[in-house]
Amino acid sequence: MAADISEITDSNQTTLEDIEAQLEHVLTDLHEALQMLGTQGILLAKHDALLEEFRPMLDQFRSPVAYMSARRARRNGNG
Repeated sequence: MAADISEITDSNQTTLEDIEAQLEHVLTDLHEALQMLGTQGILLAKHDALLEEFRPMLDQFRSPVAYMSARRARRNGNG
């Protein structure tokens, strides 16, 4: 049993270099995640701007009743 305990404690010994390597890996992953979030934020801003630009058209065709009313108004020369 004492041999098992010494094997476990020996295998759990981590060096400062190992910890530094793990920290570097974590920091790299965090940096990449931050870049992806920045890119996603830019895409969301563009998406929101396009929605606002086309909001009148989207509202016009939101329901079949609105579509038919707009079509009828255009046909009658009111639109």
